[in-house]
Amino acid sequence: MDCRTVLKLNDRYLAEGLPDGVLAQYLEHIASCDSCHDNLMTDYSITKAIDQLNRNEDFSTDYSKELTEKLEKSRQYLARKKRIVRYKHAIAVILMVLSVPFSMSSTFATAKYYKPEGSEESLKLKYYGMPEQLDPIRQAIREYNDEAITKLREK
Repeated sequence: MDCRTVLKLNDRYLAEGLPDGVLAQYLEHIASCDSCHDNLMTDYSITKAIDQLNRNEDFSTDYSKELTEKLEKSRQYLARKKRIVRYKHAIAVILMVLSVPFSMSSTFATAKYYKPEGSEESLKLKYYGMPEQLDPIRQAIREYNDEAITKLREK
């Protein structure tokens, strides 16, 4: 962010109207540019003095300390938002990892009907919808189905 843009954003910052992405760039520039920091200090002092005058309050003499606290609160706010986003991403990943075994184990068994040639009866075959290498149940069902087909052919 350049100095001209920062000077234009001073009023919005003081009114706490900067979006988070712009706020991060703004604070980074203010921290690294003494000229822009001084301009912000001037704008802050004038804004606070007018605000105190309108409220019939005594003038604060330590605007520099107040502005430093305001800038620090803004930095803390952004750091907190980043942590929350990281936590949300971590929770999403954990939930996805934990849901994989559950979703694989909860694949429902389905049935297919098989009618061998020359038979009037159809045979209900069980089918479990997971890949063989991940499904020991599927192997047991296949053995059951093979036995059922063999018995039906023997009839």
